[in-house]
Amino acid sequence: MPFVIYIFTLSAFALGLAEFVPIGLTDVMAHSLNVDIEQTGSAITTYALGATFAAPVLTALTARWSRKNVMLMTALVFTAGSGIAAVAANLPMLLVARFVAGMGHGLFLAVASSTAARLAGSKKAGSAVAVVFGGFTIAMAIGVPISTYLGGAISWRPVLGAIAAFGALGFVGLLFGMRDPLRVFDGDSPASAAHALKALLNVKLLGGALVTVFAYSGSFAAYTYIAPVLTQVTGVSSHTVSIFMLSYGVLAAVGNVIGGKMTDRLGVNGASLTVVIGIILTVLGIWGFAHSAIIMAVLIALLGMFTFAGVPALQARLLGIAEIHAPHAHGVAAGLNIAGFNSGIALGSLMGGVTISTIGVSYTAVIGAVLSSIGLVMLLANVLQNRGVDYRVGQGAGH
Repeated sequence: MPFVIYIFTLSAFALGLAEFVPIGLTDVMAHSLNVDIEQTGSAITTYALGATFAAPVLTALTARWSRKNVMLMTALVFTAGSGIAAVAANLPMLLVARFVAGMGHGLFLAVASSTAARLAGSKKAGSAVAVVFGGFTIAMAIGVPISTYLGGAISWRPVLGAIAAFGALGFVGLLFGMRDPLRVFDGDSPASAAHALKALLNVKLLGGALVTVFAYSGSFAAYTYIAPVLTQVTGVSSHTVSIFMLSYGVLAAVGNVIGGKMTDRLGVNGASLTVVIGIILTVLGIWGFAHSAIIMAVLIALLGMFTFAGVPALQARLLGIAEIHAPHAHGVAAGLNIAGFNSGIALGSLMGGVTISTIGVSYTAVIGAVLSSIGLVMLLANVLQNRGVDYRVGQGAGH
């Protein structure tokens, strides 16, 4: 396995921290910046919006660039945004910095897996992709809980500064460790970027991505504000929140593995339906049992499992849709799914914030259930409309 792939892993670790650490620190950041909790929740929203824009659009526009130059640009943008966020004097400055960092996140994840697969060769391509996203999983399982604890015990600013440092380390590693200026397949044609941008408007692909948007918006309407729910409703201390984040992160890592096996066994439609229904039932449980710390620990862990079990299921489904309805658009489809995931985070955190400011923090999970139910209805409608088509991805589709 080429060593540079492990540098990709380090960068993915930083991205995982950047996206999810603020979720456990919304109340701490709100107090520091002297704003409401729902306003600091917008730091998650803006980051996700940056990733949403960058994943499909910038992937298409940089189709003719060398992969090394694209990776270096993403690392630089991410590091700069994360560094500015760490020293932000006020909320608007924080939000702009988070949007910039999110742009680096979206483009990196859209490019890194296919680049790793090419560098490793066809026989080790699957393992290479797993190594890259292993960094993201480690961030969820270990980095986020530790960072949540440190941010609550010391300050959130050094935590964001450390994330920027990881990004800078990744940039240096890419600069000196990545020698082959790979280009994407069929990306040397001047028309390639225009062709990729056109694929973004494919109705079938957009419909598949919208399922991802609503499924995840429901999950993150509940999870984005889980820290204030735990402190204000469940009655645990702010220092204890990190334990609940740990349960979420560990089961998220397990869920990612389960989701892959479940997709192989049940097919993408069966796995996707199982995951979305699981999210709906779990967030309803969070609403109903918010006063019990023990049950909340179990439910938050289950939410992590179902949410990240959906990553391979929904991604495989969208790639399968691309294979049938938009041939040669697998890269765009992968970017759209990343955009869908981050759009879901943005929409969920936005709706959760609106819920807090109107009817109270206790009802964020109820809104989450409604949003994921919309995704379930869309998924069921698509399955019934295309009865008998399971959108399985052919060999090499994901490369």
